[in-house]
Amino acid sequence: MKEKLLEILQKEVAPALGCTGPTSVSFAAAKAHAVIGGTVEKVKVIMDRDTYKNSISVGIPGTTYKGLEVAAAVGAVGGDADKGLEVLTGLTKEHEEVSLKKISDGDVQIEIAWDRDGMGLFIDAYVYTENGCGRAIVYGTHTNVVYLECNGKCIFGSLDDAKNTVYQLDAPISAFTIHDFIEFARTVSGDELSMIQEAVKLNFALTEAGLSARAGSGFGAGWSKLDQNNVVYRARAAAAAAGDARMSGKDLPAMSCASSGNVGITASVPVKVFGDFYQCTEEEIIRAVALSFLVTIYAKMHIGRLSPVCACSIAASLGVAAGCGLLKGLSNEQIGHAISNVIGAIGGTLCDGAKNGCAIKLSTSIGVAIENVLLVEQGAYIDADEGLVGQSPDESLALLGKIAREGMIQADIKMCEEIIKRNASR
Repeated sequence: MKEKLLEILQKEVAPALGCTGPTSVSFAAAKAHAVIGGTVEKVKVIMDRDTYKNSISVGIPGTTYKGLEVAAAVGAVGGDADKGLEVLTGLTKEHEEVSLKKISDGDVQIEIAWDRDGMGLFIDAYVYTENGCGRAIVYGTHTNVVYLECNGKCIFGSLDDAKNTVYQLDAPISAFTIHDFIEFARTVSGDELSMIQEAVKLNFALTEAGLSARAGSGFGAGWSKLDQNNVVYRARAAAAAAGDARMSGKDLPAMSCASSGNVGITASVPVKVFGDFYQCTEEEIIRAVALSFLVTIYAKMHIGRLSPVCACSIAASLGVAAGCGLLKGLSNEQIGHAISNVIGAIGGTLCDGAKNGCAIKLSTSIGVAIENVLLVEQGAYIDADEGLVGQSPDESLALLGKIAREGMIQADIKMCEEIIKRNASR
């Protein structure tokens, strides 16, 4: 079990520069350009409604701008697809200027694939140069290339690989339970969790940047003015500041979890703050963050990589409840109650797109998670079979996931339509 869970962590915990919604668009454009080579003349990207919604209000690293046209253009002009979610590392002022000229000339086109059924990430990028046209399709996860085409000729994959909605319910982590994750975290050696140590380091650099610059909407700075002897306020301040920095386009990588930088921040920063507050050892904290990441990955498997449900609020916050519960010395059963409490309290929180406001949403959700760890310690928890809460946290999460995947599609479509229509009119 240990080896498999370490393998999952290695795969799912990775650095990402910028919000992974627009970053995945930059990656697809960079991949399409790599196929054809030459000087970029035009760029066209077609994407699912949620990638569009999640990208229109986010700062693009290496630039002073927001939005999908910028993400697509700089990805094609200056992106390095070999760097995955760090595709925009090394972007220069010249790359930005060339990209902005392409946009102003009408040579960057963004479209939404409204006709795609169900949920799931889909990005179809075309880059035109003097050599012809390169095409890349990214599907399912943010850097999963399923099709490459050069001047109309397939050179990799198949168009059939991007036709069906994929929820990854058969992902490797599906073989485990929350109890398994807790037992892993209790016994694994800190020496085997170097990626977790790096995650805490990277994500706290964003916290510091967010606080020092009062980045974004300043939610982290705002929380930091409240009672810092209160562990909830302290954790909220640190997490929100990192979110502020990232959503405003700060040119610093986050350690993502399950393809999301904000989720990686939310699942790690407050656990570290909680552990420091209660004077836990560094190894105890690293184990707790590992547990938080595993529960978060498991939750995202249930709700989907792209979901109508906010992954920070209802995936990473479950991880925080588990990690902080471990640090507080709760039993496995009590940790399960804390997770189910969070599902019962804020399950179904909508994802209304990536933006500066994500910082307040993620900080609020981790506050709920920490509060419920402290409540469960006092014997207060939701009884089984009340609402979304089942006989176990796994059952609670499975039910929530089914509602997110199957029951909220029409709500998601309507939400995307209204947000996109409103923003387009301004």
